[in-house]
Amino acid sequence: MVVCIIAAVVFGILGIFSAKYRAYAREAFRCVSRTVTFRPCDTEFNRKMKAKITASLMKRSEKLGSFVYRRFELLSWLFLVSMIASLLLAGLGGYNLAVYGNCNGPESTDICILNPEGASIVGSSAALKPELVTEDDDPSIGSGNITIVEFGCHLCPYTKKAEPVMKELLEKYEGKIRLVFRNFPVKRHRLSTEAAAASECAHEQGDALYWKYHDMMFEKQKELDSINAFKALAKAAGLDAARFNECIDSQKYLEEVEKDFMDGQAAGVYGTPTFFIGNTTIVGPKSLAEFEKAVNGQMIRNEEINACVD
Repeated sequence: MVVCIIAAVVFGILGIFSAKYRAYAREAFRCVSRTVTFRPCDTEFNRKMKAKITASLMKRSEKLGSFVYRRFELLSWLFLVSMIASLLLAGLGGYNLAVYGNCNGPESTDICILNPEGASIVGSSAALKPELVTEDDDPSIGSGNITIVEFGCHLCPYTKKAEPVMKELLEKYEGKIRLVFRNFPVKRHRLSTEAAAASECAHEQGDALYWKYHDMMFEKQKELDSINAFKALAKAAGLDAARFNECIDSQKYLEEVEKDFMDGQAAGVYGTPTFFIGNTTIVGPKSLAEFEKAVNGQMIRNEEINACVD
């Protein structure tokens, strides 16, 4: 029975691409059909598969072939359990990716293997257009002649994961780089647009309070599930609560958020976080070394440009 189930799956897939395996698939499905209807399975098919597999292994290693032949039933059960577990995990990963944007589940901030870029939306970095990126009037931190423009989402776990690296980068290149944060709310994250608008309301009260609120939004990301949560966070961050509440209730900065989003789309942004460092683009929460490479490369380009001007 076990061999029939495994063969039905394996030969069913192989039979799509090759007629050679369709006869085996039909035999396997007949065997499975008899099993589920409580009729005796055709043991001839089991013996045939056992003979073919062990004979093939014998050609490569007599000891291996003999080992498999003696423990064929046990190995078949182990293979079946592994196959079912793999299918269940793959299905769960696909479901999580479709629903939460992360195949590891809603609470995970780990990189999803189904999304190798490590961003909230799958796309192609070839479509990015750094020449179209502007700073606009968005909040910035740091000083220097190299500007990093980040398109991020305050409710995106990948944007959150990039935060410690950006802080380390700003500290290491103090006086040499400046970070500009532009909102790119990812729609699959509920309240992402409202979160972006809340950050704009914080920016209205000054850069220092904005960056404090910005940091706290990532710290409390899982708790930001309502407008009241944004308001409570603003109070905790030391913002003028009445002014902030009026700002967010009036939806004062929805147009500004939409402008950031449209500017990001025009530049080819397809997921968060996306970083533009001169003509270099980085998508996802990459390592400090990768950002250092981009910054150092831009420093060299700036020196070359200055040398040409001189």
